[in-house]
Amino acid sequence: MKDYESVPLNKDVIFYETMSGARMGDNPYGIFEYLREHPEHGDFLHVWSVDTRAQVPPEYKDAPNVVFVRRNTRSYTYFLASAGYVICNANLPAFYIRRDGQKYLNTWHGVPYKSLGRNTPKARFGSPNGNSTFTKATHILTPGQFTSEKIVSAYSMKGVSNATIAEIGYPRVDRTLNADDERKARIRETLGLEPDEEAASRHHPTVLYAPTWRSENDKDVVDTEQLLDDLRAMTGPGIQLLYRGHHRMDRVIKDASVGDQLDDIIIPPHEISSNDLLAVVDVLITDFSSIFFDFLPTGKPIIHYLYDLDSYASTRGINLGEEELPGTVAKTRTELVEAINSVASDLNKHEPGHDYASDPLQGDRYASGREQFCPHDDGHASKRAVEFLLDDSQEGVCSRHLLDTLPTAVFWAAQLPSGPRAANFLESLLKSAASPAEQTVLVVERRAPLDKDFVKQIKAFGDDISTYSYDAEPPVIRPEEEVTYNKFATQYYMDFAATRARLARSSALKRIFAREYRRRLDDAKFDRVFLAADLTNEELALAYFAAKGLVTTANRWQAPSIQGTQELMPAGRAVEFALPHGSRRRKFVARTYRSLRKRLKGGSA
Repeated sequence: MKDYESVPLNKDVIFYETMSGARMGDNPYGIFEYLREHPEHGDFLHVWSVDTRAQVPPEYKDAPNVVFVRRNTRSYTYFLASAGYVICNANLPAFYIRRDGQKYLNTWHGVPYKSLGRNTPKARFGSPNGNSTFTKATHILTPGQFTSEKIVSAYSMKGVSNATIAEIGYPRVDRTLNADDERKARIRETLGLEPDEEAASRHHPTVLYAPTWRSENDKDVVDTEQLLDDLRAMTGPGIQLLYRGHHRMDRVIKDASVGDQLDDIIIPPHEISSNDLLAVVDVLITDFSSIFFDFLPTGKPIIHYLYDLDSYASTRGINLGEEELPGTVAKTRTELVEAINSVASDLNKHEPGHDYASDPLQGDRYASGREQFCPHDDGHASKRAVEFLLDDSQEGVCSRHLLDTLPTAVFWAAQLPSGPRAANFLESLLKSAASPAEQTVLVVERRAPLDKDFVKQIKAFGDDISTYSYDAEPPVIRPEEEVTYNKFATQYYMDFAATRARLARSSALKRIFAREYRRRLDDAKFDRVFLAADLTNEELALAYFAAKGLVTTANRWQAPSIQGTQELMPAGRAVEFALPHGSRRRKFVARTYRSLRKRLKGGSA
């Protein structure tokens, strides 16, 4: 926090983080490599976040323009606060506050084959970390429209995020597509594979099995017997078989220990990235892993081994049906072996050096899948990503701005204790969501005790209600702010008008909550703000910063017969509400009202 307010922003520094500092890799690494190879873009200091487990590649240890900082150390917070550019492929720490003028590019780390965030089967309101990290991003890149729409929905960005999304392809895939013969030969030699020409002449395709992770009761698990039996079934005299488990699987059963039990498979060292592996692979076998999207641009065969499709879909959630998957689907071990033999035979019918990218082996569905999921992966995504971030260039790029002309209404629920006033507040929420006049946003503490039926009704509205969840915690304050904060926080009952007056009188108090609002919601602003009853002083102060322009309680709008809901509205920005007559939404809201009134009459409070 001290760095946030004191250190100058340095446009010559780029801060990178991949999977919470676990390694150098993925899309941030693709951008890093491109910038190092193209100094015409600028003379940057490249700062990499690493955790205690990460190994620093030896080629960068003495590089004069590359620095490594341990996650959550003083050096880490300094560079995260002072870097002109931040590039991340997952979630940044919750304490991160984006500086004014700081550009933050989130690249994510895959195509959403699995359900994410609020769209997973067990989710109530979504992922606080995911919501926060995407709300703070100024730039987001994706491989195409499919991914853009899924992450916008999963992380409740509609009506909240000010980011620009550019559909430009994944920089990490450049490494697969641009691998030259020399690099491929080095990889094959490291792995002990036959040289490419020799393997082709003997019809020995290289097959990679790369399954994803599974969990039970929020713990990662591996069915070791299933895994080993599957690998044994895949081995054969005409196959060079590689195995790499998901990094979360590796915590439960090490890849190396799998190799110790099976002599006929090759375990690639983790120094070789998955995208480097894919450059020498002829056939990919996977399950619900998004690795297959990275392999699609090569045009080479994919086998989806979905032995637990029904159970996985019901517990984890997936966005694609088996009929939408490019390649071959196998649901049993017998079908898997048949599929391997079939694609190996088909590969042998083509000459070495066949251009599978232009002529996919698995036909039209494969080609249409590539167009749907990764239409921009052409080996030049890193260049477009750099130009997008550094120059805000969107030339020749499919881009979208998440804030459109539709007004936004935020319902500030916080922890929302159950009772009649909470029910009235939620009635207002549903009426707003049913109206085409505005985008509705629910700001709610993720453990708020909302009735399960009401949660289902909120989720039924889909993206018409962006459920922005967060973890309740007090704001971080500096020592010199403690007296001011404590006096305010312990003040007995304050309504919004009193809170606004206190903020107007105290620049120190206003600074505390302006900083905390930015940590939670960055620069998100809303046309209309509705406050639940009985909000804490802290939540009232944060809500003050949510509305655009001047805030007033005059000329308030309320749904008929609803009490206990305060509305804050910027002057002159009233929005007319009208339920669409005869629509399914109108019927849905009417049913919701009746359900609520029935519960209230029955004493539900």
